[in-house]
Amino acid sequence: MNPKILIIDDDENICNIARIALEAQDFQVESVMEGEKGLEKLLNEDFHLLILDIMLPEKDGLEICKEIRNSPKSSIPIIMLTAKTEEVDRILGLELGADDYLTKPFSPRELTARVKAILRRSETYQPTKRVYQKGNLKIEPESYKIHVNHKELPLTPKEFELLLLLIQQQSKAFTRKEILQKIWGYDLPVDSTRTVDEHIKRLRNKINHADKTYSYIQTVRGVGYKFEVIEK
Repeated sequence: MNPKILIIDDDENICNIARIALEAQDFQVESVMEGEKGLEKLLNEDFHLLILDIMLPEKDGLEICKEIRNSPKSSIPIIMLTAKTEEVDRILGLELGADDYLTKPFSPRELTARVKAILRRSETYQPTKRVYQKGNLKIEPESYKIHVNHKELPLTPKEFELLLLLIQQQSKAFTRKEILQKIWGYDLPVDSTRTVDEHIKRLRNKINHADKTYSYIQTVRGVGYKFEVIEK
């Protein structure tokens, strides 16, 4: 079954351009032009990826992104669409859990490339066959799965890559800028390092909810973060 993509954007022209480009690559595409209806559709149906405009009537994309990340569909990859002048909104979108963003107007070819890249990472990501097991945490990079106490933990692509980065180099304390560059690869303003803090916070909350025995991601004061198993 081909991946199913939902577009939430109130610009019919943008929806049509994206649909044509994605369907040409054999994706299944549905679009909704209202934020609330789009959110309801996402929560009640199965999609592999969401393309979400920030500027929406009634409920904007930032609020929708936040609600999704706190819902049972929290692991779905999200690409946000923003205007060129909305740098602050782009940063906020990343902080709230968006996996990538595109500025309007965008190239249909770039859109399909971003979609393929994210789906490839989240569905067939194979950086190594090694399995990492620490405390009650088990990471299987080849199958893109994480288990805590033998139960699979749903993570977004960025959360998965962030945890994998830290566990692969357990002796290293990464600065926020290093993490931002390695995981997002963006040349963003300094204050966008808050994006890293927000993703760490969500990742910790998910793991802590599943494991009451150990903590895994430690803050290194004045530096950033590192992976270390510490009994609570």
